[in-house]
Amino acid sequence: MITLNNLSKSHGARSLFRDASIQFNPGRRYGVVGANGSGKSTILRILAGEEEASGGSVSMPKKMRIGVLEQDHFRYEQERILDVVMMGNKVLWDAMVEKDRLLAHAHESFDADRYAELEDIVLAYDGYSLEAVAGEILEGLNIETAVHDQPLSTLSGGFKLRVLLAKTLASNPDLLLLDEPTNHLDNAARKWLEDYLQDYPGAVFLISHDPKFLNKVVEKIIELEDGELHSHTGNFSYYLRVKEERRIAQQAAYDRQQRELERQQEFIERFGAKNTKATQVKSREKQLEKIEKIEAPK
Repeated sequence: MITLNNLSKSHGARSLFRDASIQFNPGRRYGVVGANGSGKSTILRILAGEEEASGGSVSMPKKMRIGVLEQDHFRYEQERILDVVMMGNKVLWDAMVEKDRLLAHAHESFDADRYAELEDIVLAYDGYSLEAVAGEILEGLNIETAVHDQPLSTLSGGFKLRVLLAKTLASNPDLLLLDEPTNHLDNAARKWLEDYLQDYPGAVFLISHDPKFLNKVVEKIIELEDGELHSHTGNFSYYLRVKEERRIAQQAAYDRQQRELERQQEFIERFGAKNTKATQVKSREKQLEKIEKIEAPK
């Protein structure tokens, strides 16, 4: 369970969101929607621990593993493409690298105890299948097997970002945080990613401007509007339909109230100067003051 408790975030005098509270359940897929600049990416960065909230807190299990879609490919330019993907699981990758280093220097000295510890980590994370899994993910994202052993620098910018997406998926985290994951994907790769995420056992929290992708993948929509978070069960099309129905209902309620307010105000203006109606006028003025105004839909 992941819980945002009265979360607030401001940039200078500008408030992105305030007192936002919501819960995310394990194994569910959430799509985050809202206007550009509303704070969607900021919430992802706060969940990832990359940015601090201005107020409130985030609660999640201490051992929860989080996978974040990176955008900076420059640090990996000289790395083998397969290695970049396998680096997604940092604990496993570090154990594999250290284990290889111990073997490479075994003729000088060999720490058998440490080697056994590393072997346990590799086995616990199914490390001997990691390269095969990385290759399958790359192929699913339409990065051909023939280039897997080449440096990342040999790919175009869009394909480098596909490798970073593969790296995030290969980390197999409890929580996937994906900001616009379909950017730079062709139709085949997008379809593969849809299928992959539909079967993903962990929680998925994604931002996307692709309605078709959201419809295929997510089970709940988290809407960020006017600094508040609202949860809607269903895919993106269902969310839009319900939102429109609510807008129509709010417009009707607003129109009814406006007509009533005008009727009451007309009575006050018409009879305000007449002593015989003074009591009724005062009563209606008090009623108008107490009425909770319905806002016009946006």
